[in-house]
Amino acid sequence: MQFSKYTHFFDLGDNSVGVFHSLLVRALFLSKEEKSEIDAFLKDGRSLKKAKATADFLYSNYYLVDSEKEDENLYRQCVEMIYPPAISNVYIVVTENCNFNCKYCFISDIVSTNDKSKVMTQEVAKASVELLQRTYERQQHEYDKTITFYGGEPLLNFDIIQYFMQEVDRVKSKAYWPSDVKYAVISNGSLLTKENIYFLRQNNIALSISYDVDKYSHANRINRMGEETYDVVRNNIQLCIDEKMPYSLSITISENTLRNKDAVLQEILSLEPLTIAFNMLIPNKHLTPSDTYYEKATDFMIDCFKQLRNKGLYEDRMMRKVQAFIDNKLYLYDCCASGGNQLVIAPDGGIGICHGYLNDRKYFSSNVRDEYFDFRKSSDFTYWKKRSPIFMSECQDCECLGICGGGCPYAADYMHGSIYALDDRFCIHAKRIVRWLIEDLYMNTKK
Repeated sequence: MQFSKYTHFFDLGDNSVGVFHSLLVRALFLSKEEKSEIDAFLKDGRSLKKAKATADFLYSNYYLVDSEKEDENLYRQCVEMIYPPAISNVYIVVTENCNFNCKYCFISDIVSTNDKSKVMTQEVAKASVELLQRTYERQQHEYDKTITFYGGEPLLNFDIIQYFMQEVDRVKSKAYWPSDVKYAVISNGSLLTKENIYFLRQNNIALSISYDVDKYSHANRINRMGEETYDVVRNNIQLCIDEKMPYSLSITISENTLRNKDAVLQEILSLEPLTIAFNMLIPNKHLTPSDTYYEKATDFMIDCFKQLRNKGLYEDRMMRKVQAFIDNKLYLYDCCASGGNQLVIAPDGGIGICHGYLNDRKYFSSNVRDEYFDFRKSSDFTYWKKRSPIFMSECQDCECLGICGGGCPYAADYMHGSIYALDDRFCIHAKRIVRWLIEDLYMNTKK
């Protein structure tokens, strides 16, 4: 008998040890005396006295196994339960042009130009809706479905968003279209008006505003003329509030944010968005974060999560892992592109997997005009579908195996030349979160 390779231990600083099964995503707590007694039993067969019931429980729940073969069987059973890929998220890039020139933008080479060829036409929008109709019809089962209008700045081509929704209504009237598709737009907020807010609200299109919350942190988000944009975005957020338009915030954690975190948190609380989503910096040729950035960014996210949850406001990236931890459920992918569950449709109709590759069109191997396109038969999607820690050899012994999601394949490719390389920055992030989850559960259990 031995501890499973998926069993990991966390010293909690008093007389307790956190025990986490990284494949089954389960946690429990032992006293250090129990742990020592079980270790002695496994090492030289000493009899179990106080810890016998504990050892029986550990064995019946796979923390203890008879052999490595039992671990292999458990792993195989978990893998067999994974559903095949299904397109759950679609980015409709209605334009690659942008009226901002954010200093940390990882697709700045694309959005910093102003090119008519980078603007989606009605012909491409119509073909995109027809492609999605065929895709949804092939996979008629229960899974999340979201269509997100994206850019550049999507409101620069608001007419196409309107046309796209008209085409959806046209297709709905004569062909299969699932009733549970959700719609969203991610905007920098500078072009919001009463008119387009009304359209978004009437069509149930969720609004996410990229906004770094306080003026000092938002200073990275300059316009094409190099001017600050804080005031115009903040005024348009107030317009949303006045027009009773629910909105979420997408917040990039910059070095400025970390230096001014108290002000950021207070402003979030005052704005009362539906949800927030923190984004860590993605390295690119214009930006290399400091050595300690990812530790500090993760600690900032944890601190904010602890305070915001008391107000019923949840941060998306943290909440995904918290929910998996609570549900004892494998969290396979931290982005929909991993696993081949995402379509990105470029303004020219190109079909890709990840919007990070809009720069060079890598993994954009088809077009919406191809009536026979089926992502299940695409070599690119086949290549991406196992991009999860659960399938990656370097991740098998990691305490974050079942709850990490693997971070960003694009970042891994940029740093190490392959989407199947480790996203090192996310390893730092995930390990800190898992430790916090164990410690937080322990403190709540003690209470």
